[in-house]
Amino acid sequence: MKIGKIFGLALILLLLLTACGQDTDSSSGETSNGDSTEIKVWHYFTGKQQTEFEKLAEEYNKLQDKVKVVMEYVPFDETKKQLSIGVAGETLPDIVFMDGVDNASFAAIGVLEDLTDRIQEWGQAENYYEGPLNSTKYNGRYYGLPYESNTLALFYNKDMFEKAGIEEPPATWEELRETAKKLTDNEHYGFAISAVRSEESTFQFYPFLISAGGDYQNINSPEAVKAITLFEDLLKDGSMSKDVVNATQDDIAKQFAAGRVAMMINGPWNITRIKEDAPDLNFGIAMIPKDVKSASVLGGGNLTIVKGKNVDEAWEFLKWLQDPKQLEPFASSTNIFPPRKDVLETSEYWKGDQYLSEFIPIMDVAVPRGPSPEWPEISSAIQVAIQQVLTESQSPQEAFDEAAVIIDSIIGK
Repeated sequence: MKIGKIFGLALILLLLLTACGQDTDSSSGETSNGDSTEIKVWHYFTGKQQTEFEKLAEEYNKLQDKVKVVMEYVPFDETKKQLSIGVAGETLPDIVFMDGVDNASFAAIGVLEDLTDRIQEWGQAENYYEGPLNSTKYNGRYYGLPYESNTLALFYNKDMFEKAGIEEPPATWEELRETAKKLTDNEHYGFAISAVRSEESTFQFYPFLISAGGDYQNINSPEAVKAITLFEDLLKDGSMSKDVVNATQDDIAKQFAAGRVAMMINGPWNITRIKEDAPDLNFGIAMIPKDVKSASVLGGGNLTIVKGKNVDEAWEFLKWLQDPKQLEPFASSTNIFPPRKDVLETSEYWKGDQYLSEFIPIMDVAVPRGPSPEWPEISSAIQVAIQQVLTESQSPQEAFDEAAVIIDSIIGK
């Protein structure tokens, strides 16, 4: 890590500690509002998710009079910026709902409370999927709890499969190549992924990287190069459009719904959109085709507690939110995946839905990106490499060799 970065992180930590010291009572860390302690929560939920999440705060406030939970919406792309500003300006909230991939970053600079001992005493960790829970880790310690999860799967058009005489979705990379080629014609491509230069492309590439036995710390390994070469092969034989370098996951979903793509990699959040855009579309969902092992990637958000900010009261609210009595109705009413096995695998809502039920076994093989405090920089290097390969600017080995140099300098390898 560069000296400038170390100094910057140290400065932020110093500001944080100063802010916490000035903002809290020396014995309890509480900020009082009359007879109750006010707990401020930052979140980026929108639409029905926002409505239902804020209803939970209202319900909690009615159940007891010691704590008043106040919800504040902060747009997704503003959360990290506002946290940085909050550290310097002493305006940090008590609880932050953040992208799981950012959890380790803020734990590393001392913004988040270490919840490891509390989680162990709570005794509920075994009820969570390993992947979502691990997204809260930094240096082997827990700095949050997962609250909503998602993952990726293979979506496929059943009518196109039947017309091409294909009975089952591809289970391996070789079958994926063959199936995508058979399904490609003048009207539609056989396969699509999002390779836009953003976190979405890293997200979509990650299952293939893990399936090949690769990892981000050795991004130019034979396994990693093999994974990106699969995408290159699909592009070169015409099974995948060159436009994937400009397509978001939502764009790909729209193409799938319109019948311009026979198979795609996407997540459960787009099921509703597909059904709305194409009510009669006959499609299925399956595991992502594998190389040496089945794999997928985790998305979603975690609930974290700001270091020194009404920790006891915030922790009690987090536990209440995570109780299946609260978590199951919130998740089912908003179509998100709960990170708890005991909720996802027993609720009739997900088990009874023909599409959502297919994601349940995929959660068992889904892993978080990283986790690493430097993930945004690491991901950026991977995004560039993917674009270089899929625009035929560099070979897979050349592009990933360059990415490896950048990543090695970031992680101090």
